[in-house]
Amino acid sequence: MPEGTLGNVRRHTVKDAPAYRDAYQRDRDRVLYSSAFRRLAGVAQVAAVNEQLVLHNRLTHSLKVAQMGRRLVQHLRYQSGDPESGFPPGSELNEDVVETAGLVHDIGHPPFGHVAEEVLDERLSRVAGLEGFEGNAQSFRVVTKLARRKMDHTGLNLTRATLNAVLKYPRLKPRDSGAGSALWTDRGHGDKWGAYQTERDDFAWARRGSEGELRSANAILMDWADDISYATHDLEDYFRAGLIPLHNLAVDKKRILKHGRRRLRKLNGFNEYRFGEQIDKIVDEFSRSLHSQCWDTRENRVRVNKITSAHLTRFVKAVRLLGEAPYVEIDHDSQYRVAALKELTWFYVIDRPPLAIQQEGQKRIIGSLFDRLITCLEKSPSSPKIPIQLRVIYRDIERDAAAKGTFKKNKEARCARAVTDYICLLTEAQAVDLGKRLAGDSQSSMFGTWFN
Repeated sequence: MPEGTLGNVRRHTVKDAPAYRDAYQRDRDRVLYSSAFRRLAGVAQVAAVNEQLVLHNRLTHSLKVAQMGRRLVQHLRYQSGDPESGFPPGSELNEDVVETAGLVHDIGHPPFGHVAEEVLDERLSRVAGLEGFEGNAQSFRVVTKLARRKMDHTGLNLTRATLNAVLKYPRLKPRDSGAGSALWTDRGHGDKWGAYQTERDDFAWARRGSEGELRSANAILMDWADDISYATHDLEDYFRAGLIPLHNLAVDKKRILKHGRRRLRKLNGFNEYRFGEQIDKIVDEFSRSLHSQCWDTRENRVRVNKITSAHLTRFVKAVRLLGEAPYVEIDHDSQYRVAALKELTWFYVIDRPPLAIQQEGQKRIIGSLFDRLITCLEKSPSSPKIPIQLRVIYRDIERDAAAKGTFKKNKEARCARAVTDYICLLTEAQAVDLGKRLAGDSQSSMFGTWFN
């Protein structure tokens, strides 16, 4: 790469003492040991974390995405036939980089996941000077600004390669953004955005030497690892919970196909026939292997594990090296298979009344919490009614040079950004508890509060 674009340089100049870890391994450890990462244990993957069944939460999901990302790079290294330097020059493919990006990819997600994103986006879109809310941009903001490990700079001071791998959507929000023009199977591009204007300097630094809005090879692998984990591990969760009848999908096959085609046909280049072909194969594979819904039988658990293992192996092998950017590509049939597997969770779990009704309540919690906190903060940023961490976040925004350019003489925008940052550092239990306290509905004691 050109001078000054090396992937292992850090955003803020520091002198690391010689050690047994390289720069990318340090990145991984910094994320793993951060409180922002630990918080993900209290944030839902699909269903709320307080369910009695042992389901994946954002923490366990992120750990599996990270592990799968590492395996994808290892597979490519093995396939290249040259374990030392078998990757194309400029690709910067690295196991530790992809693993760290997997740990980071959901670190900015608010309590209750995507439903809260909708509420925050709606609230922030009303405020002049703000772009709305995007979970990927919030994750980038957490590791570059909100997480702290040193007094002399913000963020975790990650390397350029790691920050670039975190950027699943390597663009600032265009003012007239519309749907992306790339085919949905083109993993080098995405139709969302990945950084706020307040992090434009960090974004530009991370993208130095990159081609336009093309994802880095490491980011492509992280994104694929995310899809793999969603398609396999979440599916196991809801079979075990008795919600997805993997043994008897044939009874709902036509409705699954209709639901999926309606939901996915907006994807550019989506082929309904190829999608239906994968649904047919999945229905046949599961029905031949499973004869009942009962997860607790040893036979069914072994058979489901065997199917999942086969899928994981297939999806790892679906990745191939290219000689030029974006340096990696993913087999299209495997992408349609992942889409078909994910559709089962959408059909049986996400787009069903039990979860949909619960999510309406979660939206109200986040909306009410945002409105009450911003009212308090706008009245007096130093008021004791405001949690200490929120006061600190607001103060840091006022001091941030990049934010001054965005929020100069715009207190409403400063307050809205600070409240959003604060909410996105809460667990679901904390959000519920604080909402009740602010609404006067809590019976909790004032002593030993978590937000002191």
